[in-house]
Amino acid sequence: MANETSGVRGCKRANQSNGTDGDLVSTPTKYSTRKTEKAATVSGQKMTEIKRAFSLVWDHFSLVTPNKVQCSLCSQRLSFNKNTSAMLRHLRSRHPSEAWYSNSSSAAHANMSISTSGAHSSFSNSIISSAGAHSSFSGSAGITSMFTNSTPSGHHIQVRNTRQEDLDNALVNMLVKDTQPFSVVEEEGFSAFIQKLDPSYSLPNKQALKKMVESRCDIANHNILSQIEMSSFVSLTSDMWTSIDKESYISVTGHLVAENAHLSTFLLGISKLPENHKTIHIEEAKNQLVASWGLHSRVAAFVTETGDNMVTAVQKLGILQLPSFAHVLNIVIKRSMEATLEMQEIRCQARAIVSFFRLNQNAEIRLAEVQGQLGRPERKLVQEVDSRWNSSFSMLECLFDQRESVAAALSTLDTDIIPLGSADYEAIHQCLGVLGPFNQATAELVSENRVSAAKVIPLIRMLKMTLEKKHSAAVHHTAVQLALNLQRELQTSCSTVETEPVLALSALLDPRFKMLAFGNQGYAQEAVKLLTSECASLIHSSPIDADTFPPSNTGSTTSSPSSPNNASWVMDAASGSMESLPKSQDGGLWEIFDSKVGETQSVQSSTADAAVEVQRYLSDPYLNRVENPMHYWEKHSKVYPHLFQLARKYLSVPASSVPCKRIFTEAGDVFNKKRSCLSMKAIEQIMLLNNGLV
Repeated sequence: MANETSGVRGCKRANQSNGTDGDLVSTPTKYSTRKTEKAATVSGQKMTEIKRAFSLVWDHFSLVTPNKVQCSLCSQRLSFNKNTSAMLRHLRSRHPSEAWYSNSSSAAHANMSISTSGAHSSFSNSIISSAGAHSSFSGSAGITSMFTNSTPSGHHIQVRNTRQEDLDNALVNMLVKDTQPFSVVEEEGFSAFIQKLDPSYSLPNKQALKKMVESRCDIANHNILSQIEMSSFVSLTSDMWTSIDKESYISVTGHLVAENAHLSTFLLGISKLPENHKTIHIEEAKNQLVASWGLHSRVAAFVTETGDNMVTAVQKLGILQLPSFAHVLNIVIKRSMEATLEMQEIRCQARAIVSFFRLNQNAEIRLAEVQGQLGRPERKLVQEVDSRWNSSFSMLECLFDQRESVAAALSTLDTDIIPLGSADYEAIHQCLGVLGPFNQATAELVSENRVSAAKVIPLIRMLKMTLEKKHSAAVHHTAVQLALNLQRELQTSCSTVETEPVLALSALLDPRFKMLAFGNQGYAQEAVKLLTSECASLIHSSPIDADTFPPSNTGSTTSSPSSPNNASWVMDAASGSMESLPKSQDGGLWEIFDSKVGETQSVQSSTADAAVEVQRYLSDPYLNRVENPMHYWEKHSKVYPHLFQLARKYLSVPASSVPCKRIFTEAGDVFNKKRSCLSMKAIEQIMLLNNGLV
């Protein structure tokens, strides 16, 4: 017994000498709780040391229990599950302005990550340096991946993204780009997939994900506001749409040309309309969206559809309203086709044939069999949509292409549908030839990301000229009548486009078109005068230093008195002589007169300088039609500084409201059964990020 006792005591002393508690080797019940606490402390210390080797957030957290950590900044306790995801999110949301670690610890952690790169290859990318990276929505780092905080001592501290943050950003990108519901992170299948893909990644819950989206949108809105503040003018587009719940919404998008001559398009907001909305409701919604960004005095033009409620609402805001050219073109063609009676009969019969094959499964199968027997690729017939004229074009084009297969299939089916005859197909063929240029123009307006209003005048001119050729070449009386109706409707709806100042100046400032955009050279000269006048006003109000102008093309200083360069020099000299005269000593009797003389000479000088700048620009070679006009202005912003400022104003105006249409087309994916309870704020956030407008 004595030996046993001494043995136990010896073991206890040995443990104490080694720095551990001798109670750990004893087993009485009263010591079990103490033993667990000690073990947890030792385990927690080891875990903390390991975590500190890999994560920088431990500088602001301490392990309280094996499953709890405490923030040293606010004393809040968080659950701990063997990863730092919750702690990172806590620091980002509650302490975004705090420095996460000091310079010394930063260097220590950097050295540790380097020294352990060989032993921990799977961890080598967990701390990712993003120096030189820029904030972009298109990539996974939608939020600035590295930012700098200032300590009281003035030192700058760099906070680097962890793998958890990178994956969080990628998750937000996936959510908004694929319009997934927030609850996707709570679905078992998705969670299992993520766990299999990367077991170390901790999925945020739905609430945390919403906060991430809000944070991303705050950055996006800040970037948009910064661009607006640096631009003198912004153009707007607006459109209305209806959700799957039959609720009406109106959205407004903004468009501007930045100082680097790059086009920017962004969502300003979405507003819900009452069930029986009227013009006043649309006006209030637009006014609120425009006023919230402080844009009333900066709007160059507001492009909307031609509905009376939309037009009236914009006009009441005191903003210039321009009709969407895509909408105008749609109305012109629909009216022309409806006025061509024989074509209406053919369309009616074609709709019946297409509906029969689309709604009858046996007929659809039979058509596919006949197409195979004739050696033609399997192709379904296209259904016409009332609101889009080009769907009628696609229906007739497809039906004409599949005429043999359709006739053969109808002959073997039990139906009362009367097939189209050869004369009908000949009429369709020639009508398609007449409508071809309009289909090309519509496709161009819809397919491009954003078509400038500069294209409206030259596009209408080309349509008129092409239509005249098609009319002359048409043989079938239906095609001839259709061409005449198109010419009449086009003239009625678009006869004044060359006199519209915004459209005329935008065409003139597009280096692809300039004077050639105009069919009437008298209107072209008026546009040049207007451009010169606006350029002179800009020079007079905010003169740019002469050093920014390149030297004149004429090297001689003995130019004729009538030359613009000489006139500018004479006026400048006269103005300078007026300023050099001593002030009147007559008690101010002639002060007003002298001031008027100075103002007059200043205006004359500005006009002369503007005329030189405009004429030099117009004499430059034309840009290739398929090139980007903004690339031209990016290179010539210092050559023609005042015209560049006007180009930023007028080339920001879009030709149609298609950008808004794209938004509510994508909104159909947002408003699904899983997202029917989304708030208006959440809808705006998702649509803003979904369009990649950051």
